[in-house]
Amino acid sequence: VFLRRALFQVHLWVGVLSALYLIVVSLTGAALMFRIHLQRAVHPDLFVESVGELADPVDVLETVRDAYPGGRVSGVDAPTTVRPTYLAYVTTGDRFQTILADRVSGAVLGELPDHSLVRTLQDLHFDLLAGRTGRIVNGVGGFCLLLLCLTGLVVWWPGRSNWRRGFTIDWTRPWKRIIWDAHSAIGIWTVVLTAIWALSGIYFAFPTEFRTAVNWVSPVTVTRTPSSVATGAPALNWPELIDRARGHEPDAFIARVVPPATEESPFQVQFADQRPTPAGSAALRPVYLDQFTGARLAEPPSGRQTFGDTVMAWVAPLHVGNFDGLGVRLAWFVTGLAPAWLGISALVLWWTRVVTPRCARSPMPKPVDRAHA
Repeated sequence: VFLRRALFQVHLWVGVLSALYLIVVSLTGAALMFRIHLQRAVHPDLFVESVGELADPVDVLETVRDAYPGGRVSGVDAPTTVRPTYLAYVTTGDRFQTILADRVSGAVLGELPDHSLVRTLQDLHFDLLAGRTGRIVNGVGGFCLLLLCLTGLVVWWPGRSNWRRGFTIDWTRPWKRIIWDAHSAIGIWTVVLTAIWALSGIYFAFPTEFRTAVNWVSPVTVTRTPSSVATGAPALNWPELIDRARGHEPDAFIARVVPPATEESPFQVQFADQRPTPAGSAALRPVYLDQFTGARLAEPPSGRQTFGDTVMAWVAPLHVGNFDGLGVRLAWFVTGLAPAWLGISALVLWWTRVVTPRCARSPMPKPVDRAHA
């Protein structure tokens, strides 16, 4: 009983102190589940759905390169099921630019602005509008959310004979009791996914420490991308390299092209079987080529995947819900609103059950008799 009461106090005060944080990250995270849809609504001129045969990736690469002669093209992604245009990345000094190109002509439509509604939502969700400091605070918030999940399990448990009641809401009770039931029921129904979000939030804030901790539990395989071998000869041009990559995957669709960033980097082409590729699809097969000779580079041997490898492979997709189409995004959106409700209901319960009774018990100050003062 003492432990349960102690954990209840921990759950109460951590919940109250982090309620505003939970509301902010919950609402922004749920909204970002449809980030591309929001971008299409805000910038319709950058997401034109042209009709016709898809432009060749080589033409898009060369068009973007010519439009940004002072930058380096970092990659080009083909249209997906939710994004009708090509997506290209250009690095100019310290600036990273996101470029949209027409799906048919390959012409540059423009670039996503550095300051926009969607970018503000992203910065608020990831960094709380405070850069690296906000990212650290977000990591601490992840620890708080995980603590709330663990203590919430103890606080929620209604006993073996009444455990089914903990999953439901009795709408015939007074409103305060309904809020309590809703807080408990929604919390228990979403506790697993909420804990996953807490852990992945910790990962995004402290990736090195997170990987070290996972590696301590189960070894994490270190894989290295194959490297090009500088021969002194100039690198092959993009059309030739892409043609050679196509020769290794003649029946597949080019979903992504990543030109080399350094002399040691390979030229990478990623293929998919489905056209257009579902957004966030992990079913892409990379082909690595030596940028100087065009020879296919051997990929690191894929041994038996450890539990640590599985955790590291899924930590990001499980956070953003981009691994299985619209159904998962809708489920993540609805469930993503749960922490906001838990934060709001926690504040209401704290105010009605703690603050209001204490104010009622506080003695009113006696009026001062100024005539005899």
